[in-house]
Amino acid sequence: MLVTALRAFTGELPPIYANEREFFLTSLFNMEVYLAELQKETLEEVCDSFARKLDSGKATPGAIGELKAALDSLISEADFKIVCASMAGSPAFIKQKLSGVRPVSAAAAAKKGLGADPAVERRVNSVYSRLGFAALLRQVESFPNDHSVNSALRKARAAVAEYCCLYRVQLHAADTLTPFSMSCVDAALAASHTLFKNICRATGRAM
Repeated sequence: MLVTALRAFTGELPPIYANEREFFLTSLFNMEVYLAELQKETLEEVCDSFARKLDSGKATPGAIGELKAALDSLISEADFKIVCASMAGSPAFIKQKLSGVRPVSAAAAAKKGLGADPAVERRVNSVYSRLGFAALLRQVESFPNDHSVNSALRKARAAVAEYCCLYRVQLHAADTLTPFSMSCVDAALAASHTLFKNICRATGRAM
């Protein structure tokens, strides 16, 4: 569902929407829900798979490395440090720590106006800059009208499409997003939420 929604978001404006503003906001909310579900499922699969390796005595250094690589893109910096430190403990202790981790969502934090995990916040700020959103906001601030807003949001969607291509986030329905790809999408959605809120402030309109 996330890939399908993301592909639609980066495509042409569907005729059922009155304007870019309506489509942009609706799409962001939908994608955030799909992303949260996928992050949760992926985290559960990663932790369950490693727990089985622990039980079978196959938790090799390579397996630990694969676990850390996956978790690094799925959980907070603080939780990641806890999991890494737990690797020196017993299998039961490691599984206990893994059971306590939760996915971190930059998109959800941006939508609610909450502070994100520091590492995630740095990534979102970097993506906001890379996508050229500051320039789009200045465009709206200079001409705070519907035409300017629609133009900025259309360009923002095109920038997200280019970003996904750059980081090889596959947009085919049959593809499975990796934890790294999900973190890229998460950062792009968070940056898009931030842009939308900034545009609303610039035009004096509520979300």
